[in-house]
Amino acid sequence: MKREDAKLPKNVWFRQELFDCKVFNNETGAELGVITDVSETGANDVWHIEKEGKEYLIPAIKDVVIDVDVETGVVIIRPMKGIFDDEN
Repeated sequence: MKREDAKLPKNVWFRQELFDCKVFNNETGAELGVITDVSETGANDVWHIEKEGKEYLIPAIKDVVIDVDVETGVVIIRPMKGIFDDEN
């Protein structure tokens, strides 16, 4: 099925469309990696982000995910403390 054939509400996308999207920190603009997988946990999806051979898991919740643009392959997030190595 093609996205243009689907009647998806705004801010809804196919899981496969997230793969290879670049993820950026909303405050610093730093690239955090790319989405490589999505896991279902029941409460919310968890996105797997990979950068330089390391994998980070972020909850796909509105407090974290700021913007998703699958057409340009860009995702903006507000990282939770302790998930990425360079955070205090």
